[in-house]
Amino acid sequence: MKRRNFITQTAAAAVLPFIPKIDMKNYTDPEELLREYLPVNFTRDGLNLYPELYLKVLELLTAKKDFAPDSYGLGGMIHLFEEKVARKLGKEKAIYMPTGTLANQIALRKHCITEKRAVVQYDSHINRDSGDCVTNLSGINLITLGGKNVIFDIDELEDFLIETGKGKVKTPVGAISLETPVRRKNLQRIPFDKIEKICATARKNDIALHLDGARLFIDAAFSGKNVNEYTKLFDTVYVSLYKSFNSVNGAILAGPENIIEGLHNERRMFGGGLPSSWQQIAMADYFFDHYEERYAEAKQQFEIFKKLIHKDGKFSITALENGSSVFKLSIPKSIHPDQLRISLEKQQILLPKWDTEDECFYIKMNDSLVYNDMKKTAHKFLH
Repeated sequence: MKRRNFITQTAAAAVLPFIPKIDMKNYTDPEELLREYLPVNFTRDGLNLYPELYLKVLELLTAKKDFAPDSYGLGGMIHLFEEKVARKLGKEKAIYMPTGTLANQIALRKHCITEKRAVVQYDSHINRDSGDCVTNLSGINLITLGGKNVIFDIDELEDFLIETGKGKVKTPVGAISLETPVRRKNLQRIPFDKIEKICATARKNDIALHLDGARLFIDAAFSGKNVNEYTKLFDTVYVSLYKSFNSVNGAILAGPENIIEGLHNERRMFGGGLPSSWQQIAMADYFFDHYEERYAEAKQQFEIFKKLIHKDGKFSITALENGSSVFKLSIPKSIHPDQLRISLEKQQILLPKWDTEDECFYIKMNDSLVYNDMKKTAHKFLH
């Protein structure tokens, strides 16, 4: 296996210290490359392609006969991809955005043209990790409910909506945005029945609904629901292209035609009019196809890995409440976590940083497991 021909510390050391050199002369299919060179990755939502492997896969994709670059996010393959994702999400139209932050902001901006309030979870990305962009740039006030919980209670939402109608000046809510799974909560999911209740309350009060579905396909894989069972509840939905579909960056915002049509103007107004985005679209388009089947196989491989690693009783892997792809990996007291992490990195198995407070690794399951042998992976942990 060429994956064992490692080089030592490189400029990419902060990301992946041990990278195998790639010989491209015999490859025509990205799957062959991935099975030969892809590390086992317990740190990311997706494959975490290191730069050389990313470039080699992209080289193969751009050699296809139907490859056609875009110009400022228009024309070429980008529209075909937007249409494909819109169909998958059950929406009339979709548009590429360079970041999820921009996709979320523009969605709320469209929903809150006159009613300048939006209800969100406190620990949502739009509230905690977007620099108050919707307030500073679009004049929308974010109302955070639920405190530090994954999701607010339906009674809290209904009480708040009643209170908004009692003031001397009406301050109606224009939109409710839900993020699931929640990044700041180790990707815990909002239970689907709670999503349904919140959406029903929003509809009853004529409030628009936006889904921050950056990891929507991961959420659906663990809830057992179809992606469309989520998206049909919401007016607009954002999906990340790099978290599951392995582009360097990018997002898709989908919804009804009367909202999405013409958003390339707002995209450019906010500095998102990139001269070209084919580098992201080609990669995301490839991994978008058959993602659900591949992820289902990855879940099966993860179960095999768990059974093997539990055999000697030293290691344990446990799921989180309402969890998705994040699991708690506990290790023997006799093993130093940093030494284990470094040792496994040398064998192309990547672990996240040790959580000193909870005394565990919070590992992520993803489809890198499909391209690797779980028996060999477990053996490297145990020996």
